[in-house]
Amino acid sequence: MELLIGILSGLALSLFFSFGPAFFSLLQNSIRHGFKKAFLFVCGVSLSDVIIVFLMLTVLRNIDMDATLHNVWVSVIGAAVMAYIGWCTFRQKAKSIKDERGMSRMAYNSDSHWYELLLHGLALNILNPLIWIYWISIITFVSGEVGLSVSERYVFFTGLLAGNLLMDMLKCRLASLLKKFINHNMFNIFNRIVGGIMMAFAVYLIGSMIHYQATKNQHETKTELPTQSEGIIKSLHDNIPRQGTPRK
Repeated sequence: MELLIGILSGLALSLFFSFGPAFFSLLQNSIRHGFKKAFLFVCGVSLSDVIIVFLMLTVLRNIDMDATLHNVWVSVIGAAVMAYIGWCTFRQKAKSIKDERGMSRMAYNSDSHWYELLLHGLALNILNPLIWIYWISIITFVSGEVGLSVSERYVFFTGLLAGNLLMDMLKCRLASLLKKFINHNMFNIFNRIVGGIMMAFAVYLIGSMIHYQATKNQHETKTELPTQSEGIIKSLHDNIPRQGTPRK
């Protein structure tokens, strides 16, 4: 039962809450490479999800992940990787050439190997702190609100990840069908849009980290002020002469 609920939940979550950098990169790779090659990108994304969920349920379950993910270095590295991939995508260009039958088709300056597509999906997803926060929210809700046992939790998340993968495969297939309707000029514009979105996400990561650190510092300052005030009041209280005690 938990497996079926997990699969349905994965399908729903992937359909309604997956419009991040990986989604737009999935569309771009599906249009460029077709379903078979873009499926490798999907596998990379899915593998990163498996790694994140496994770590969250095991070795990282007692760590303050909110503070860790908003760490300066974590945010900067994640933003740098996303900005780099976004910039490379922004600069990708296709041109129109004639094949042996005289039909026009898109051609690129370079082609991606299978392992590059796999690593692209893996790196883009696993180095994005927003994905970790997404999975933290789901795991916290399932663990706290639903109240599943440990074994039921593993079964549920197995189904959830499977449903996620199935929906991503469907998106990949549908996006690959658009290839025949898109010429090289349209594809180049799409590349610039996708690259711009990724670079915007990189800026958002840095802004989110700065906001978190500023809020944290303000909270710590407010916490320290009462402590300092209590110390001053206690010092004054200790120096007040008690009744019947002669002044020196």
